[in-house]
Amino acid sequence: MKIRMLSTLVAVMFAFISHSIFADSIVATFTCKLKDGKKKEDVQAVNSKWLKYVTENISKDITSSFGTAVVGNQDIFMFVDTYPDLETWAKTQTSLNSEDGSGIEVMFEDVSHCSENRLWRVEPTK
Repeated sequence: MKIRMLSTLVAVMFAFISHSIFADSIVATFTCKLKDGKKKEDVQAVNSKWLKYVTENISKDITSSFGTAVVGNQDIFMFVDTYPDLETWAKTQTSLNSEDGSGIEVMFEDVSHCSENRLWRVEPTK
């Protein structure tokens, strides 16, 4: 329970720190672990390919961050992806499920295992 709460807190903080957060943004978080023999750089390389694909094919307003734990379980890492709105997130999912985009999702499976994910709507505090 504490790990989930910490993961959630880190994800939300990461999202708010990101310079591309807009009003009512959509934030997708993934809690993952490296597969045996893989390194952080392997995952970041795949994430860079993913980001290039979505910014070229969906929207330049999509961002992605890679987070590691400072306190707590340091065997896990997070992806925090931000979208300007729910429609852009949905277009991204549709594209990644297409023949063109499906290869990118498979690359993630080769380097990591993600046990949890969440989709958040974030609003600025007034």
